[in-house]
Amino acid sequence: MGTDEFYLNLCLQSAWQNQLITLPNPAVSALILDQYGTILSLESHQECGKPHAEVLALQKAYAKLSGDCEILRLSDSAQIHQYLLKCSQNLFNKTTIYVSLEPCGSHKCGRTPSCTSLLKALKPKRIIIATQDRSQNAKGGAEELEQCGIPVTKAWETKNLTSIHQCANSLLYPFNALQTKGRFLLYKYACRLDGSINGGQISSKAAQSKMHDYRAKADFLLLSGKTIREDKPTLDARFASLESKRPPNILILTRDNNFSTDAPLFDIPNREVKILNQINPTLQNINGFIMCEGGAELLSALQPHIDMLLVILQPSFNADFTLTMHLRLSFHLVHSMQIGEDLFLWLLPKNQPML
Repeated sequence: MGTDEFYLNLCLQSAWQNQLITLPNPAVSALILDQYGTILSLESHQECGKPHAEVLALQKAYAKLSGDCEILRLSDSAQIHQYLLKCSQNLFNKTTIYVSLEPCGSHKCGRTPSCTSLLKALKPKRIIIATQDRSQNAKGGAEELEQCGIPVTKAWETKNLTSIHQCANSLLYPFNALQTKGRFLLYKYACRLDGSINGGQISSKAAQSKMHDYRAKADFLLLSGKTIREDKPTLDARFASLESKRPPNILILTRDNNFSTDAPLFDIPNREVKILNQINPTLQNINGFIMCEGGAELLSALQPHIDMLLVILQPSFNADFTLTMHLRLSFHLVHSMQIGEDLFLWLLPKNQPML
């Protein structure tokens, strides 16, 4: 593995930790090296509306290079931008910056300032980018940086970085689905090593907290009527690690026109609950991030609409419970990561076109 591929891979591994949590923004990480090749910072975008990965990485790198830690007190993106522009002078001229996604162009309109505008002013020695930003609101940053004289290595134009470019595109799949289709549908499925899926809580507390983070970011949580009737769940985000523990709105797929509303989920204030009697065309008219939780029957019904499957594998066996998934489906593994004791497997359906 070459040097550029190694550091871009570190960025991607870091960005995956915040996958879905940054929506509707993409998950992005940035890494900065000093002139001797020492890592000064590796930072990831945390949530929509908060500073981008490049800004967080520059903030921490500035504090290390200058010894001025006052900048670390700032959390507003515009304030960090202004501080860096005012105080950094030529501090970043010998640094190398790696970014998992092309920095947003200077024409960008949004809650945070353009990262490209900041980088053009700071003039680092070199910038290496894993993949391009195709969104109309933010694309074009790489060309802007080159035009102002900053050397830019673009993985999509570099032969030995083809693999890392493909990995970076997989990271962006949820964001790109929202951009192109207006909807991203994730199916979450948890099981033990023996494939068993019954017998109470399966995932560890750390994995449960991460799933509640995803719930807090979802526009809708989709479940079957069978799950609601049998489990009578609350379906909130009380174990989320995020500041906002907003409970998701609920979609219930059922053929029962007189569906009972005695489950605790119906008692959550400020929540929208929709009953769906059929998938088509109802689901096509619902936009945003839709997260699904359920078993084989629901997965089979939703299979043509699923954009990504998340399997949470708990490292245990349970001889007392033998209920397993019975389906014939194939997926591509695009990423794996450990959360607590559990393994998160991110899968794309085979023959799924890359957005």
